[in-house]
Amino acid sequence: MLERRPKKGDRLFSFDFWVRMLGMLGLGYFGWWFGSLVSSNPPTTDEVTATQLLALSGAGIGLLMTHRFVLDPIRDINRRLRGASLTDIAGLTIGILIGAIFGALLTIPLSHLPGVFGSYLPLIVATLTVYFAVVALISHSEQLWQIGQQLRGGKRRARNEMPNFGRACLVDTSAIIDGRIMSVVRSGFLDSVLIVPRFVLNELQMLADSGDDQKRMRGRRGLDLLNEMQKDEAITIEFTNDDVSGVRGVDQKLIALAMQQERAIITNDKNLSQIAELQEIQVLNLNVLADAVRPPAVAGDMLIINIREEGREREQGIGYLEDGTMVVVEDAREHIGEDVRVVVNRVWANERGRMIFGRLMGSAGAYRDGGRS
Repeated sequence: MLERRPKKGDRLFSFDFWVRMLGMLGLGYFGWWFGSLVSSNPPTTDEVTATQLLALSGAGIGLLMTHRFVLDPIRDINRRLRGASLTDIAGLTIGILIGAIFGALLTIPLSHLPGVFGSYLPLIVATLTVYFAVVALISHSEQLWQIGQQLRGGKRRARNEMPNFGRACLVDTSAIIDGRIMSVVRSGFLDSVLIVPRFVLNELQMLADSGDDQKRMRGRRGLDLLNEMQKDEAITIEFTNDDVSGVRGVDQKLIALAMQQERAIITNDKNLSQIAELQEIQVLNLNVLADAVRPPAVAGDMLIINIREEGREREQGIGYLEDGTMVVVEDAREHIGEDVRVVVNRVWANERGRMIFGRLMGSAGAYRDGGRS
């Protein structure tokens, strides 16, 4: 079906048209007023001509440029408010209040100035005061929230309190689907606000609606996890509409948003981690964390250990890993001072540390000789 192309008459009485008309009349009147103000009384022929030219020039500028100065800023503000975070909205509100108070105080002495200065300067100064107050508070809103939280002495927020914006991390889709992030936050090792941008949520929804069974299952698991985390009082999670215009792809948007807001990224994606690190963005990779806290050995692993001393039990030998973990090896008393191959039987841990128990397979030298033969 062919689309109907709009005709010129369709836009005749649009909002844009009336703004242009008002701008034309307003600036045209201003040009006439200014020309009459600087003209003599009665005006000469040249002064009348100049006044008419000023009025026509003002009307032309108003017709061509009013929408640029009126509608475009309004549309920009509307777009920014839709994607604004809670801190930006709070900064905007407080900035307007503070600017209005200071502007009102400044208008009192300025209104006593003679002539046009006393009529127009108070309004101009009040407008500029509100503008600069809003810009200053929005630019430093996160730092102000952090200072407020520190003054209140709370490292965590209650369910109905304002969140701690001092340390916040953007969460990638892979970390949500993985599921371990909830356990990490509950354990207290990750004490920060988890921020899930709208485009990450959209990707999860797309996976949940996919025709592929595996993708659909992963997407639904991620959405269920977010729902569970949102209900958990021990976890601070925020959903934001922040986006990056002109950037395509979830990974690229996450990196651009992290650079803009100076936040860390939580992810399991190796490629995203590498790209983010090249951009000097802090990355919290759950796989790296899991490797860091994983035991140095598990049952069935093969280790090469230097037997240093005798064990307590008969025929036992004792060696140590590089991190100081004790390894008790059966039938290794005769191999003190030698490197031997050990198969791990079990790993025993308590509050004082970890011990590994294994059985002897033979010295490392004998294994290397046997490998060449």
